[in-house]
Amino acid sequence: MTAARRLIRRPGPGIAAWAALPERDRGLLLWLVHGDVVTAELAALLAYGHRRIAQRRLARLVEYGLLIGFWAANRQRPRGRYAYALAKPVRAALERSVWPDGKPALSDGAPESVSPVIHGLATHDVLAAFLRESDPEAGIGLAAWVPERPCIRLVSGGYLRPDALAVVRAGDASILLVVERDLGTERGPVLAGKLERYRRVYDHLPARAPLHVGFVVDSARRAASVRARLRAARGGGAPGGSVVSAWVVAEPALAADPYGAVWTAPDGAEAQVVDFAPHWTGDPWPWLRPGDLADPVALEALDDRVFLAIPMLAGPAQ
Repeated sequence: MTAARRLIRRPGPGIAAWAALPERDRGLLLWLVHGDVVTAELAALLAYGHRRIAQRRLARLVEYGLLIGFWAANRQRPRGRYAYALAKPVRAALERSVWPDGKPALSDGAPESVSPVIHGLATHDVLAAFLRESDPEAGIGLAAWVPERPCIRLVSGGYLRPDALAVVRAGDASILLVVERDLGTERGPVLAGKLERYRRVYDHLPARAPLHVGFVVDSARRAASVRARLRAARGGGAPGGSVVSAWVVAEPALAADPYGAVWTAPDGAEAQVVDFAPHWTGDPWPWLRPGDLADPVALEALDDRVFLAIPMLAGPAQ
């Protein structure tokens, strides 16, 4: 009987533990309402400073019943990695906190869904690369990042579903970059179709400004293939006066030097992200820094409130 009793574990307090949590824990949990999944490495970058501290805090949040931990792997990433996500009751409670009047429904009535975990983690790797190498003293860095879940509502009907949206600051200039993370599972015509949908929406808005669609792929070989498909579909980086430009980069190059990596347009033009045509967003926004989730104000640059601050995105064609 004694041995059996030792196997019994009381459930954690769940959302009832909220008031006792440090601010950095709260910031991470609120970010997960939008970001969906996180690894210990990314949690360290966003909130905790060190991987071991992140591992301890994430384990404690799992113990509290606020998070679930699981191993994520598939055919593209057979080695996988350990990830964390909000427990379902906790997500529901936090969504009520974020949207006290009710979570906005998709305009077409479709259920909300996001990409598989492996894809989400690969997109978060792009966030980590930009954030890790941000250098405000040099005038280069990330000013905002919106994950996939909020991006579902960027355009009415949800037929444009960016994997993420980044605002990169280079001096006083702001560059608007839509991230499309490609793991090599989509055929070329699908990627070309995505680019055409961006152009159909944003080329016809009254508030027209440069928008860059960045395809981040796994290898240089895949990058060449994607560029060739985009070039064959319509040719060039921004044909016919389009405000939407396409760029392709291999993830290893981006991870090594996110602000110095060379992106290539379908027509062969090359540029670093800091040299992309800027997009006016008003006064320059503050840079995001590692550990900013300890500051509740930083969340405003990491969720759907970013759209409201960019005229071109505040009310896209419906």
